[in-house]
Amino acid sequence: MATRGELRKALRDWQEWLNKNSHLIIPRKSHFVPQKDLCLALTGVRRSGKSSMTVQLALGRLEETFFFNFEDPIFFPGATVEVLDQLLSIYEEETGKMPALVILDEIQNIQGWERWVRKSIDLGHYQVIVTGSSSHLLSSEIATAISGRVIEQTIWPLSFSEYIAFLNKKPSSQGVWLRELENYLRWGGFPKIVLTADANDRVILLKQYLSDIVLRDVVARHAIKNQQALNQIVSFYLTGLSCLHSYNSLRKAFGISIELASTLTDYLTQAFLVFEMSRYHPNLKVQARDSKKIYVIDTGLRTVSLQSDREDWGRLAENAVYLELRRNNKQSFYYKQSQEVDFVITELGKPVDAIQVCYSDLENQETRDREITALSECLQSLGLPSGKILTLTLEDTLLKEGKKIHLIPLYKWLSDIENVNLLS
Repeated sequence: MATRGELRKALRDWQEWLNKNSHLIIPRKSHFVPQKDLCLALTGVRRSGKSSMTVQLALGRLEETFFFNFEDPIFFPGATVEVLDQLLSIYEEETGKMPALVILDEIQNIQGWERWVRKSIDLGHYQVIVTGSSSHLLSSEIATAISGRVIEQTIWPLSFSEYIAFLNKKPSSQGVWLRELENYLRWGGFPKIVLTADANDRVILLKQYLSDIVLRDVVARHAIKNQQALNQIVSFYLTGLSCLHSYNSLRKAFGISIELASTLTDYLTQAFLVFEMSRYHPNLKVQARDSKKIYVIDTGLRTVSLQSDREDWGRLAENAVYLELRRNNKQSFYYKQSQEVDFVITELGKPVDAIQVCYSDLENQETRDREITALSECLQSLGLPSGKILTLTLEDTLLKEGKKIHLIPLYKWLSDIENVNLLS
């Protein structure tokens, strides 16, 4: 248990961090505002920018903001909510007032924090923002403890448009756009990685990020005993992103049970490292039974995990599209009958759009016919009037069996998704 003196020093350090970073922040898109009667909960993978987003939300009111990161090394496993009251008491001693905004960063490290937050919200003491690096933190713990008193938001690594904004230099030609898109697909969108110029430094940082996610948010959180199986599955998913997989295939590949493969995959999704996407089918039993596609939180993690120098731009592009759909709260599935289409977008369970990703300009006639025929079949089957093929630079609109097929350069779709959606 930390002493009051240690807590006082740590609080001063984090308040200083808040003030320092308020001058360094690069604003990101944000549509949420703290409210006194609701807790704002920001979750997401480590290093995605959750802490920076809390600083952005505190701008203009730093003098009335309490900030503390509970991954501070003075804490050990088992820290309880008493420390929250102590820290706020120290804040009042230091400033002569209680804060109006309380930011509790990486709050999952404090036992019983949910009840403390609920009481604070019910009594109207402060506006509260909490952050955490586990989706389980929000989906179950918050939902049961402070249901109806929380707004949940996921903070993702940078989108392509945010990546361009962080570089502070809008591309002046198609060639520059394509070069930046390639860099984005190779290195991903973790904010610090984007701002790190040296490739070797990027590799070191990304490997550390991956290690932290696996060891701290999976192994430590769930007391994993079979770390070898976990590492094998992580490598398998990062290498085979945008591909179909099944737990049975993991069983055969690594000699583990289907139950263990399922459990470890669930832990990885809770840590936001990987995501599974199901096949679209009106029969939910078929949908649940069929193989799933796997995507990863950041393509940079895949880059530093490869055992060869092979870069599959098509898979990287498809992964980027999946993440952009998730950022925009789109529900997506893959389509498969005689042929496969990468994404079917649904609203309230009804298909509203279909997207094929082809990181080329369809110069090869066989490839062109395959992609267009697959999308056309999907549109016919689902009764959709139009769909999209995301290309390298090709831009056009085709008519196939009465269905419109919009060919859109990937860099344009990624950089202005809302306007492009109007093409449907």
